[in-house]
Amino acid sequence: MKKNYDFSKGTVIKGKIKSRSQVDRVIKEQKTLTSIRIDSDVIDAAKKHAEQDGVGYLTWLNRKLREVVLGEESLADRVTKLEKAVFRKKAG
Repeated sequence: MKKNYDFSKGTVIKGKIKSRSQVDRVIKEQKTLTSIRIDSDVIDAAKKHAEQDGVGYLTWLNRKLREVVLGEESLADRVTKLEKAVFRKKAG
């Protein structure tokens, strides 16, 4: 058994889980399949950043779009803010 698990790609399902089809339905409702045209240099950069972050490039692009379009903070930014608030350095 692993000591640490990555739940960053997890899906939140409220209430009791009754079947696999329920899980599939929730996941399908959360994502929309679409086709867009993106410049090649943007895709190349996204793939490079995604590889550094250890995620797929579409996942990385989705996170960046959420940050910019919806104004959502990344998990790393939220953790950093929380750490600063909790572990404030006292002036000596």
